[in-house]
Amino acid sequence: TFFATSLLITSTRATGLAEVSIEQFGAVAEDTSMAMKNSEAIALGAAKAAELMVPLVIPAGKKFFVFGTYISEVENLILRIDGILEGVPDFKMWPITDECHGHYCPMLGFYQCKNITVTSNAPSWDAGGIIDGRGYNWWWSEILQTLPCQRPKIMHWKYTSGIVIENLHLRNSPFWNIDLDDVSDAVIRHVRVETDLESQKKMMIKHSRTGHMKDMLKLDRKPNPVLAAKLERLESTVDWKEWLAKTLIDLNVPTFPLNTDGIDVKGRNIHIHDCKIRNFDDIIVPKPCDTNCNQTSCTQDILVENIEAQGVGLSIGSVSPSPRHNCVKNVTFRNINLSYPLKGVYIKSDPGDRGSGEITNITFDNIMIFRPLWWAVWIGPQQQHQPGWNWTEHEECALDFPIGSSKAHCKAQKLVEMSDIFLKDVIIDTPLLSPGVIRCNETSYVDPAHPSCRRIHFNNVTVIGESTNLPFGREYACWNVDQSDGQTSNPLPSCFKSKLHRT
Repeated sequence: TFFATSLLITSTRATGLAEVSIEQFGAVAEDTSMAMKNSEAIALGAAKAAELMVPLVIPAGKKFFVFGTYISEVENLILRIDGILEGVPDFKMWPITDECHGHYCPMLGFYQCKNITVTSNAPSWDAGGIIDGRGYNWWWSEILQTLPCQRPKIMHWKYTSGIVIENLHLRNSPFWNIDLDDVSDAVIRHVRVETDLESQKKMMIKHSRTGHMKDMLKLDRKPNPVLAAKLERLESTVDWKEWLAKTLIDLNVPTFPLNTDGIDVKGRNIHIHDCKIRNFDDIIVPKPCDTNCNQTSCTQDILVENIEAQGVGLSIGSVSPSPRHNCVKNVTFRNINLSYPLKGVYIKSDPGDRGSGEITNITFDNIMIFRPLWWAVWIGPQQQHQPGWNWTEHEECALDFPIGSSKAHCKAQKLVEMSDIFLKDVIIDTPLLSPGVIRCNETSYVDPAHPSCRRIHFNNVTVIGESTNLPFGREYACWNVDQSDGQTSNPLPSCFKSKLHRT
């Protein structure tokens, strides 16, 4: 094999071929047993293609099954996915390595690289340029807590600069779709991210499992009596969660695609535009950097525009305090249409009692939020509840705050300053609930005489259409905001009108 590859490379140099295929490095299409070999072929091919200064191609009209792989210390590479890469959800075979920080490795990982383009020449979204994570089995296993570590992402980029991701269709990621983790100078354009919820819905109807699903998946992990009776007949050495996971997957019982973030970014000088995203967590989210980051000490200079999406929201954070000062600043979202999002504008801090953080100079401009299913605007502590959590052990804000049984469980963060937040030409159309929540702390680490949120500006932020107006009427729930105002906005948060202006 090594001799054949060497001969191929020599021939490529001699004949001046314009590209090389992963098949020339041992990849075999349409064979799940070759998943590990295919992943190795991508890594080997990437290094050789960069050396030869030619694109590495996943051929059109072919599907290659893969596990996870990292491409390290490669420069000036074009990876062209004209066919399909599809993950194999084999939890035991999927690599978990030190290079992947003890987690399942991403389908495509890039580490300490420079000037990398991942693209496609496929004529349509369904013809090629597809990376399919086959996340269904992974989602179930996360809910039932049977995995040894974090699920694989479709793409992870670490300590890398000069990135272009374009013309791709990412489907059913086991975890986050694209994670730009401490990068600089990146462009993501003409990318479609899709979580197949329609198939989930059809399975729910087909199997008539809308009634007892909640009972089956209680967070205390105790099965319902029917499942318990079956388990009693099994040998005592069988772990009930593993057995249940296999049973549910075999039956194609629908589940919830937890943590399927669309595009997560940490770094500087990043432009995301002309993308369509359908997922069930943060749609696009700048995450904080501190002085421990490699490319920048603050996630900054991010432009997100011309996006159509459905998901949890256009998010910032979450930002927890850090002794090295966590930071997100200079971010603009503009010209974006959201349909049925769980949240629309979502700016979030995180628990912590050491260090400091900031979320500053954030702009949302020309945003349509159509029929938000929860809060159209949320500025405050992150709302979160993962499988297996107990509120006595976590400080995150309860998902049902401020209207449910956990309404007292939402501690505002005084160590993360949120300031210079601009919402301009934001339309909230037919919201299910009252328009939003702004929850900040009475004091700030910057100035104990002022709240942790200041200079929040609403300019033409308007609620239209019918709504239940629950639970606050056509008003925002609002705490501890200073030096904030609004123009031609209806309604205007009541704590803006009071303008504390302490001296």
